[in-house]
Amino acid sequence: MLNRKAINKIKLSTEEYKVYSKQIILDNIGIEGQKKLKQAKILIVGAGGLGCTVMMYLAISGIGHIGIIDQDKIEFSNLNRQILYSKNDINNLKVTSAKDKLQQINNNCIITEHPYNLTIDNSIEIICYYDILIDTTDNFNTRDLIDKISHKLHKTYIYGAVDKFEGHIAIFNYKSGMRYKDIYSKSTIINNNTCNRHGIMGINTGYIGILQAIEGIKTILGLNKKCKNFILLYNIIKIKNEKRKIYLKRNSESYKKIRNSRSRSLMSFDVLEKDKRNIIIIDLRKKNEFSRKHNKKAINIPINHFKYSLIIKLIEYYIKNKTLVLYCDTTEKSTIGSYFLTQKNIKHYILLI
Repeated sequence: MLNRKAINKIKLSTEEYKVYSKQIILDNIGIEGQKKLKQAKILIVGAGGLGCTVMMYLAISGIGHIGIIDQDKIEFSNLNRQILYSKNDINNLKVTSAKDKLQQINNNCIITEHPYNLTIDNSIEIICYYDILIDTTDNFNTRDLIDKISHKLHKTYIYGAVDKFEGHIAIFNYKSGMRYKDIYSKSTIINNNTCNRHGIMGINTGYIGILQAIEGIKTILGLNKKCKNFILLYNIIKIKNEKRKIYLKRNSESYKKIRNSRSRSLMSFDVLEKDKRNIIIIDLRKKNEFSRKHNKKAINIPINHFKYSLIIKLIEYYIKNKTLVLYCDTTEKSTIGSYFLTQKNIKHYILLI
């Protein structure tokens, strides 16, 4: 990210040496590493629950320039997870309040406000200035745009998402690695604002946000050697972490066939009602969620069972001459299930919710 001449030009103040002394004595950081952090420019897309945690820990670690893009104002319902804000900030712009708080944490950090949404018209102009993008939004259209522009401009894209007590984190476009679209096809985009629909535990955004900040710092320091082509899945209730490898074969004919001919599609309830006889629905929710309420034609295969080859083979066997439909109340799980089926060239649909 930086060449040695650029690093040598960066100066740390006496105050900075004192503040970051515990980091500087670490073998993998040192003075050179702290200078890298000071020189880094990171764009945070979304100043919500994830964004607040990410920004706070980046600022306190010595990142030199943070850009914040968000057009929203602070509401009371934000306060359980958006830890930079208080009751006194209600109705203020998030980017303005975040800047004020971050400069109290690190007055050497340059904070740039972008009080608007990221769009196709402004994305290149904004993103080109920064070294790394950290996605802390819950808007799938924005994520798709980040994926396209970061790939075009060769920028590392750190993704995070939360839902109820679960979270995901991945690093996209890192050293020619996987992209967001390799896991989440745009055709699977159904609904946004997961927090508003399903609820969210505040500590979950804190946990995933810290992990995003860690990956950002590791990337700047050149320590991110084993996170390429993985998606990390977390459940804070079960205290369960899972690291799932994503296999990419971009140049193979089978990969092109999967991407172009077997792309995942959406199905509405209306279509489902018209043709019940030839449809098999797989409900990806947990057993207790399925038992409370489910479609009468659905069978329950929780998403964590998709890692077993026997399950995939059974699905292949039973869907002959049938239309396979995946269902879950979270888009994230549906798209992961869809990814596993796509890997095996199994045609399927995702049920609109």
